[in-house]
Order: sequence, then C-alpha cells, then structure tokens
Amino acid sequence: MTGLTSLTWLIGTQALSDHITARVTELVEAGTEYAEACAKVTDAADASEAWAIAATRQTWVRRHDVDPDEMPVRSLYVLERTATHVVVAYIDLDQAADDSDGGDHSNLPPQDADLNDHSRGAEYPFELLEMSFELAAWEPFEHLLPTVDVPAAGITGVGE
Repeated sequence: MTGLTSLTWLIGTQALSDHITARVTELVEAGTEYAEACAKVTDAADASEAWAIAATRQTWVRRHDVDPDEMPVRSLYVLERTATHVVVAYIDLDQAADDSDGGDHSNLPPQDADLNDHSRGAEYPFELLEMSFELAAWEPFEHLLPTVDVPAAGITGVGE
C-alpha cells in the first residue's frame, strides 16, 4: 500500500492529518522550517517511507521481493513508535520456523532467537522496517470512538 490516497482510504482523513501533523511537529521542534517540514513529511508519506508513516497499531507484511531465508518473519505489529524506531511484535514466522517461541528449530538468526517471543517487542529502526516490509493495515485509536465516520472502513458512526 502506497501513497497518501491509499493512507487516506485506509484510516480516514482526520487520523492521517493528525499523524502527519505530529511528524511535522517533530521536525519543527528539531529545527526544520515549518514549510520545509510539511513538504518533507507529505512527500515521505506519499512515498511510503517508514519514518513518516510508521505508527502504533499498524501491521506490516514482508515485501514479496524479500527472501524468506533472510527475513523469516512475515508480519510485524507495531506496539510503539519513538523518534528513531518502532517496537514491534512478530506476528508469524514462516513454516520453516519452529512453532514454539525460540525453539531449537527456529530459522531466526541466533542473535534474534530471543525475539521470537510474542509477549515482548523488538526494536526495529525505520530503515530496516522499510527495507523488508510494507504497510498492510492500520487501526488508529480514532477508530475505537463510537462517533467515528470512516467510509472506507464501512463505519458510519453512531447507531451502527
């Protein structure tokens, strides 16, 4: 999924606006001029750059051009976003991996074996997330409100 149009369809105008505004504010607080920050964030979001679009409650899936032997994790769920990385939970591993957490047959590299534990998260820099994964789903907190109106999600607000 790429581009601002797809993101708007996925989460709605208000949620996307709030997310972009937060990224712009981060850049402005770091010393970037407001107009430049707006252009940089919207261009990056339109290009699906992870630093601009990564947020909590997102599911990212391994890109089709990534070798499963190099990246055995198929899906990640973003638990938290910081200024430099996301904290993710591994949703599933390829069948070649052990079904139990961290078993002897897991195809994760030995240094990552402890991360095959769904009760805690792993830190992923934005670059690594973008290099191997693409955004598949995003459930912003706004969707939990009873009055939310997100036509693309089939939610029309109160009375549903």
